[in-house]
Order: sequence, then structure tokens, then C-alpha cells
Amino acid sequence: MNRYVPFALAALLLLVVQACTFTTAHVEKAVLSRAIDAESKEPLSETHSFHGSDAVMHCAVLMANTPSGTVVKARWYAVVDGAQQVLDTTDITLDNSGWIDFNLTLSQNSLPYGDYAVDLFIDGKAAQTVPFKIEPEFPDGVIKEAVVARELSESYFPVEATTTFPAGIAYVYAPIYVSGQPEGTVFGASWYQHTEGGDRTLITSFEIDFDQEGWIGFSLNLPQGIPAGSYSVDLSVNGEIAHTLEFSAK
Repeated sequence: MNRYVPFALAALLLLVVQACTFTTAHVEKAVLSRAIDAESKEPLSETHSFHGSDAVMHCAVLMANTPSGTVVKARWYAVVDGAQQVLDTTDITLDNSGWIDFNLTLSQNSLPYGDYAVDLFIDGKAAQTVPFKIEPEFPDGVIKEAVVARELSESYFPVEATTTFPAGIAYVYAPIYVSGQPEGTVFGASWYQHTEGGDRTLITSFEIDFDQEGWIGFSLNLPQGIPAGSYSVDLSVNGEIAHTLEFSAK
């Protein structure tokens, strides 16, 4: 009978291992969002795609039946020719159930347009995949992206896009991403201050020849600071207005 002991012991060990690796935790909901609530981590603007000007992308995950010590991992990757190119991986250790926020933050340049996904793992086991796309905000023209921002990277990528600035700030930026333009194309930015009656007064304008694909970092610089009020910037291609962006200083 002793010859059966190793088999019985192995079966018992297998049951113990299985019991140790089992978890009740599961993903109840996982969505992509451009913003989340700072306290609850709930998604505020669910989406299935991002633009090239989005510096932060959120994957909000609602966990349920989660024991303390559960580890949830998110792996962000691009899908290129059917293969995965990993961009970032983050682990979060949980004390209980609720919303958690995984985010991919860019600081230097935008990601190429195309297909992407987030793989979610619970205690090392695959739980869910959330696919998404990065698409141009303006797909029909040579200006693909256009925002106003407080800060740009060295490559003129908007790392802090906004439409509201503190009064007295010296710089406001209007970066644009351009692609597919013919050689010799001229891009321009004309900055305006609005009167209380809604009229616009030109502050300054600038034009540049740009034949490459990439970001152009237009800026408004008022050394004495920008007064409180409403403003706009016309973005043009060969003298024709393509987009008008409005912003305010408060």
C-alpha cells in the first residue's frame, strides 16, 4: 500500500496549489476614457478611440469580489502587422473592490494612428482585453490635430491641452499635427482677442512653410501677460482658415 502514498500526496498538493491560486476577484466593467473622477476613479468620458493630441489615456476598471492583496495588471500595446508592441505595464495591489484607474501618459510625442489594446490580468491570469484606436481628430484635411495648450514637449506635442488659462500667463500654445500636405504648403496661426460685443481684434499672426509630417508649435507670447477675457486662434492652410479654436483667460 505504501506505493500509493506518493500519488495521494501529489494529488493533495495539487488541490492545495489550486486552492491557493483561486480568487473570487473579477472585472465587472472595463472602459476607456479621456478623463476620470479624481476621487472615485469612475470614467467621465467613455470612448473607444483616442486622438493623436491626447496626452493621457485612461482604462477605468471596476473590480468585484476582490480580496485584499489582489494584484491587477494592465499591459498597453500597439498592434502592428498582427504583432504586439508593448508600450507600458502597470500593477495595482487592491484592498477591496471598486474602480481603479490605469493610464498611459505621453510626454514627448503622439502615438501613430492605428490599433491598440489593453490586456488586464488578475493575479497573473488573463482577465480581459480592451481594444481601441488612435485616430485623427480631423481626418479629412492636412491638419489632423489642433488644440490649445499650456505646455509643449520639445517636439511641440501638447502635454497639457486646455481651453482655460490663468489671466497674466505669458504664453498660450496652439500646436497642430499635419500630414499629407503638398510640398510648399504654408500653415498659419492668427490670434484674436474678443470684445464684449463679440467682435475680434487681431493680436498677432504667423506663417510657416512645412513639408514634413509632424507637430507645428504655434504660440502667442504677451510678455506683460494675457488679460482676462475671451480669445480665439484661426489656423490656416495656404491662407484658408481650416479651424478656429476658442479659449479664455480667467
